Amino acid sequence: MIRAKALILALLVCGAALLATASPASAAESKPCWKVVIDDWSENGHIDGTYSAKCIDEALDKVPEDIRAYSDFEEQARAARIANVRLPQSSGGGDDPPGSGSGNGNGPLEEREPDTGPRNETPVQSVLGTSGNNADSVPVPLLVLLGLAAALITAGGVGFGARKLRAHRASD
Repeated sequence: MIRAKALILALLVCGAALLATASPASAAESKPCWKVVIDDWSENGHIDGTYSAKCIDEALDKVPEDIRAYSDFEEQARAARIANVRLPQSSGGGDDPPGSGSGNGNGPLEEREPDTGPRNETPVQSVLGTSGNNADSVPVPLLVLLGLAAALITAGGVGFGARKLRAHRASD
């Protein structure tokens, strides 16, 4: 009887450990500008913000190979860099140099701050604390499959333990 309880407890601990490893990283970490560029593109397939040439070049250097091979990210990044060069250097009112960070993030050659406004989230995304709109997010269907696999493994272990317990009792 004690062995069965220990087996069930061990299975529950393993299941909890599996679920704990799927928790998202802290959203408070600041992202490098090249990641913000890739996240901007991954939201809707377009680079909507205005970024410095350095950020776009870093994004081109560090873009994952699957995005490079199966999308038009490189072409859009180059077009965004060319569009930023064509923008006037002065926003017409301040003495701050471009990229000084005193603007709203949409001026010429300034690095855009990540969006922190409300988004339409699914219940699973709100519980997990992920927006699902960036390149680093774990796909929600993958998390659902992970939970289902953990539940099936746990159920199988409990069934196996119950069968062993019944066999042990029958032999006594």
